[in-house]
Amino acid sequence: MKKFIYMLVVATTLFSCTKEIELDYRDVEPIPVIEGHLTSDGAVVTITKSRNMSDSTKMSGIKVDDVRIILPDGNEVPLSYKTDGNYRPDTDIELQNNATYTLKVTMDGVEYVGASTLQPKIEITEPQFVWAELMDWMQVLEFETTNIPEGKEVYGWARIHRNGEIYFSDAGTCKGDSPFDIGLYYDSDMENDEEMILYDGDTLALEFRTIDEKVYNYLYEYNSTRVNPQQFFTPSVEGKVCMGFFAVYNSVKYETIYIKTPHE
Repeated sequence: MKKFIYMLVVATTLFSCTKEIELDYRDVEPIPVIEGHLTSDGAVVTITKSRNMSDSTKMSGIKVDDVRIILPDGNEVPLSYKTDGNYRPDTDIELQNNATYTLKVTMDGVEYVGASTLQPKIEITEPQFVWAELMDWMQVLEFETTNIPEGKEVYGWARIHRNGEIYFSDAGTCKGDSPFDIGLYYDSDMENDEEMILYDGDTLALEFRTIDEKVYNYLYEYNSTRVNPQQFFTPSVEGKVCMGFFAVYNSVKYETIYIKTPHE
């Protein structure tokens, strides 16, 4: 049985002396950024544009020429721009396992098209707080997949919100049922990272999404390099560039209260 361990790492840098360095970032033409999600709970697509390093203003979703989802049978569902800056359909979209759905976004006369295939849901056990000896003994949130045939490769995307704010997000792959361990920051060993420390009583909401290989490759490449991954969307005009992805997925969700258990 193979174990997958997600580690949350803090990097610190020590300086013996300091020198002010002026960085001259060249302004570049903003490019589209598309993030689309389609689940049994509904569809939401957010479209923004990249920002220059010198621009600290966070952009809300922008309005474009057209946004629609193409169903497996070829029918198209238009999405409407809402007051919160996101695009959503006005009707429900029925999902089918192993079916492919396509997102088409038209902006400034260019069509950007990306597709995703809905995979059967990965079932998991109820998450538990346990201790594991990794680089040192540390507390982890552990759960196991329960319905994956031996030898079959599947792709999962684990996300944790702490008290309503994103705390952890990463994608992984496994063959057959496997345990997943997500390393946690607790209040005795990470005093210099207040934002990541967990305290007794914090609410943790885990969502484990079942994604296809194309979405996994995009997320894995982004999380591994922190640079732009291979382009997910195909533009209708050669040379055009677009960031982002479109994911169709099933998911399971658990909510629990963090309790720091003693290390035996």
